[in-house]
Amino acid sequence: MNKRTGAVWVPVVISLVGSMASRLVLQGTVGPTQKLVNHAGLPLLQQLLWLAALPLVGGASAYVSRRAGGDRSVAAIAAVFPAAVMMPFWIAFAVKMKLPSPAQWFGLFSGVLNWIVLPGMALVCGASVFLKAQPVAGWKGRMNARTATFWLPALISLVTAMAILALAAYIGLQPRFVARGSATTVLYVPWLLMLPLCGAAGAHLSRRSGGGRFAQLAAGLFPLIAITILACFLGLIGQFVFAEPHTFHFLSAVLLGVILPGIALLVGAVPCAGQARTR
Repeated sequence: MNKRTGAVWVPVVISLVGSMASRLVLQGTVGPTQKLVNHAGLPLLQQLLWLAALPLVGGASAYVSRRAGGDRSVAAIAAVFPAAVMMPFWIAFAVKMKLPSPAQWFGLFSGVLNWIVLPGMALVCGASVFLKAQPVAGWKGRMNARTATFWLPALISLVTAMAILALAAYIGLQPRFVARGSATTVLYVPWLLMLPLCGAAGAHLSRRSGGGRFAQLAAGLFPLIAITILACFLGLIGQFVFAEPHTFHFLSAVLLGVILPGIALLVGAVPCAGQARTR
């Protein structure tokens, strides 16, 4: 893996995925609490726990960047990338604000504070330890084999799948209602149709980095693996409650949430998996 990938792109992915994943886990595990003073009623406890977790994310990102030979500025940018990527959204909100009022400006200020300033400070706080030190010697700009052949392709496959799902929801692509009644079952057809690309990306990158067939397929299927682990965790802590009859709705969830996405990822991953390429 080249130096730019190891020093920039891998740390950026680590920082972005780590911040998003920690936020999603907290939203699924921490119940409603007292709200913040302003801005969309963000739960105070969730926000505080998220800010407490972000230094670990920023530190991991900066460490990987420095170990791959990145300088201080590159490591810092990679660490604060999740906060920086929010800036265009809030700039757009400010530009499109109609009939500005003190209340709207206060809401804008609160949003910038809660989504950019405070998260950025937390990420920098964790990264600062590694920004002061010299780059770790011995890696010579290359990732270890496990990172290059599995973790990076797996993270790219996961981020791509989540980005497609978020984009589909943002542009208004509605899920298909499979069943209605006491429990509503939905199927995200546009997302399923795009999942083969995610599986293909993971398997192809793993194969190109020299990964074996198992690593290639695992990287392609990683979105399903991650979602299944998260669903099992949420189920164990009682966040999922299936309607009656439990068996029917559980099997429906397995079919629509595990089997069909798994098949879609395999459709893309299998053709791209094969004998590892030598570089």
